[in-house]
Amino acid sequence: MSIENVLREVIEEWFAYDLPKVIPRDIPYSLPEGLALALVGPRRAGKTYFMYWITQDLMGKGWPRSSILYINFEDIRLSVLKPTDFSVFLKVVNEEAREYNGKILLLLDEIQNLPEWGRWVRTLLDKGRYLVVLSGSSSKLRADEVATELRGRYIDRLILPFSFKEFLRVRGFGQRFLNVPERHGKLLSHLRDYVFNGSLPEVVLRPEMAGDLIRTYRQTIIYRDIIERYRIRDVAFFETFLEVIEDNFGNYVSVTKLSNYFKSLGISKSKKTLNNYLKYLEESYYVVLIRKFGFSSREVLQQPRKVYPIDTAYFRRKSIGPMMESAVAIELMRRGLSYNYLKVNDYEVDFVVHQEPREYIQVTYASARDEIDKREFRALIKASEVLGRGIARIISWDLEDETTIEGLKVKITPLWKWLLMG
Repeated sequence: MSIENVLREVIEEWFAYDLPKVIPRDIPYSLPEGLALALVGPRRAGKTYFMYWITQDLMGKGWPRSSILYINFEDIRLSVLKPTDFSVFLKVVNEEAREYNGKILLLLDEIQNLPEWGRWVRTLLDKGRYLVVLSGSSSKLRADEVATELRGRYIDRLILPFSFKEFLRVRGFGQRFLNVPERHGKLLSHLRDYVFNGSLPEVVLRPEMAGDLIRTYRQTIIYRDIIERYRIRDVAFFETFLEVIEDNFGNYVSVTKLSNYFKSLGISKSKKTLNNYLKYLEESYYVVLIRKFGFSSREVLQQPRKVYPIDTAYFRRKSIGPMMESAVAIELMRRGLSYNYLKVNDYEVDFVVHQEPREYIQVTYASARDEIDKREFRALIKASEVLGRGIARIISWDLEDETTIEGLKVKITPLWKWLLMG
């Protein structure tokens, strides 16, 4: 079959395809002329289904299905596409699709499988008739590669696992009458499920398969997105290294301490290698690394980092406190905020959020005022003394209150309420 007929067959299959039911995401998107929309984020967070959501959303706003084309370059039939087939591609697209307000929307999935895909996309944008949304596998398409290939001609959207709002929507739990005791209890039950079992879409939708799905996702990320992609030769050591990192989710990791630990086991690895391994985990969206607040880049780079998984389902050791912190870290990331942790002498603030006004956040598993350690308040006072006044907040499990200590007003906000505030 000629490539022209292959393309025609793939496109006609799309038009005949009944779109699956999708969960509306609370992720804003735009389709600016001359710029591609690049969807980035962790594996299995729902990038393909976000493309389906864009399709349904636009159709609800008047776009005809015939003006929206989804093409998955993972399709074996398209593996023969070459740059010289670009003219044929344009011909078939314009034969099969219909313009809407002078535009055709192209949803290009697994774009990394297309040779010289960056030039394809830039050429499409140059023609002015095409709006382009693209996504690809985390194992072969990192955010920095999108930047390199598209040379500034894109905007990106980070697609993360479900927010708590989206999670409740999937569970069919509305946000009204939350102070009614029975409904409040059910809300906290959903929150516990969200914190302990995570919010990866398929895991939420198929909870009976959660264990198997999480193991499969982890193996795929580790072996395809990291070991295979970065050509790690000492696989056995990397697996050991990863287990150490996973055992420390919610804690500090220091390359120097890691190096000394492995030396004590008779394993010699350079600090550069260990630092690269951490970078690979972060680039593959498996972990979130939080740096210490500092007034100079040198001060920051030399300090330990706090490490959290991209989804709480990846915690090996289930502990409510660190898992609550992780949920907060991921939510701050989802909101596009910049943040660090802060240490002042023996006091630590979990998150210093760099927005105006600056916010200091402590996370604690507490449902009553007397359950909050006084050190949590002292740490917030120290932060305000060092960095200046800001919003001081303690995120609790289920306590809402406000107090003033040594002139500092501290808001105490339940985790569920804070998650729903975004």
